Amino acid sequence: MKNLTTLTLTVCGLLLLSACSSEEENATEDNLNAIAFTADAHVRTSSLPQSILEFITNNYPGLTIIEAEVEDNNNFEITLSDNTELIFDSQGNFLGEDRDEEDDFGDEDLEVSELPENILDFIDEHFPGVGIDEAERESNGHYEIELDNGIELIFDVNGNFLGIAHDENEDDDDQDDTDIHPDNLPQAIKDYISANYPEETIIEAEIEDDGSYEVTLDNGIELEFDEDGNFVSAEDGNGEDDDDQGEDEND
Repeated sequence: MKNLTTLTLTVCGLLLLSACSSEEENATEDNLNAIAFTADAHVRTSSLPQSILEFITNNYPGLTIIEAEVEDNNNFEITLSDNTELIFDSQGNFLGEDRDEEDDFGDEDLEVSELPENILDFIDEHFPGVGIDEAERESNGHYEIELDNGIELIFDVNGNFLGIAHDENEDDDDQDDTDIHPDNLPQAIKDYISANYPEETIIEAEIEDDGSYEVTLDNGIELEFDEDGNFVSAEDGNGEDDDDQGEDEND
């Protein structure tokens, strides 16, 4: 009887260990499918405070916006076409240029060697052979790691994996848009803007994935053109239809 009891306890113990191991593996698999929000969220250029658009037009002539984000401290981070990064407060007041090596506005670029060991171990285990393209420590202490394959991972302050990075404001359709210099827009688009918005400057220009064009002016108006450069629509930074304004200026 004693031997039977011992055998039973041994079997139960093995089953328990197996179950725990299985749960840990499932937990890891579930974690790899987890989504974690990035510290910074993309915003549309047309929705930026007017003071930001005017500041860039006046102080960085010839440059356009290729990315606009609102950070977790409510500052705006604007990346220009020459990769200059500008920081503005939540009211649109200019704070300075963000030189990542100086870590002067919260976010800090990191070398791979500066990452916690458990982050490196996690990447080696779950993404073998994939290098790290970029690593940052955000102002909230989280680590955001972009891999060479384009996947972005988020870890907490202790290096624990939180999930695959997701920007709560970024439209999936926007990921296929391509920034272009205003000089490279079709002549029909440049002529339309010159005729209807002669006092405004193009601050962002993109080719959409369907070949159409989206142009943002420094007054916050966002213009849409088809792939041939024909005007389609206009709206302000609040998403309000601005077709009437364009029609009035055409008259």
